[in-house]
Amino acid sequence: MSRERVVRAALPAYPPDVRERLGEEMTATVLEASAGSRARFIRELAGLVRGGLRLRGERTAAAGARRVLADALCLAGVWVMTLDLSTLAAQTARGLHDPLLAPWSLALLGAALVLALVGFDRYAGVAALAWTAARFPSLLDHRPGMAVAVAAATLPAVAGFAALALAPRRRAPDPRRLGWLLVPVTLVATFGPPKDDQSPVLFAVVAVAALLVILFALATLTTDPRIAIAAAIPLSTITLGTPSAGLLVLVAPVVLAIAVVRLRHLRRPAPI
Repeated sequence: MSRERVVRAALPAYPPDVRERLGEEMTATVLEASAGSRARFIRELAGLVRGGLRLRGERTAAAGARRVLADALCLAGVWVMTLDLSTLAAQTARGLHDPLLAPWSLALLGAALVLALVGFDRYAGVAALAWTAARFPSLLDHRPGMAVAVAAATLPAVAGFAALALAPRRRAPDPRRLGWLLVPVTLVATFGPPKDDQSPVLFAVVAVAALLVILFALATLTTDPRIAIAAAIPLSTITLGTPSAGLLVLVAPVVLAIAVVRLRHLRRPAPI
């Protein structure tokens, strides 16, 4: 692989607008400064990546911790919708019958997810909160005597839905984001059939995709913690009631603490 291709592969460390304006110039500068020296090329490349990550972190910090947290909660709400819709649709595909699988419930949750993907966060949050309130009595009937546990498992989702309704993300509507519906469709296709008929190929695709999301969230934790926070919230919810819950339920607050500390650090003026 040529040095120019390596530099271009490192440029995504910078925000898209910076790459468009300065990508060619930065590439030429790195190649010129490191000509004839492999060690110098490695140093220049590392400096390029550090500069890009630093710029991303500064932009994230400039938005303020409240906005970053609100965006993360909104994203977590969308991910919870996706997981819940996929789970319920997969159970329906298996032929299960339960009040929690009522067609109107799936339709309302699906509508909320579509609204969130397109960019109508406020309406999506209201619809998701209505869906949660409508199905909560059935959840209590499904687990009698476990009202506290049911409420605790529901709170993270409610936080995400409330953020969508009260602090929507600042973005223009875009119907092209409906392409993300491929995610719940893939999950249903993977886990909907009986266990013996599930496709190992689809299962591998889902597993690899989940691993990549986790790795990306960890890699960007100190520059843009929104994805890490958003991933930690449903993860903490999923593990409630499992043997690993005692450890993994702490994921969200730990990630949040790291994110806040990092954002405060990035907002400090750089030393001269």
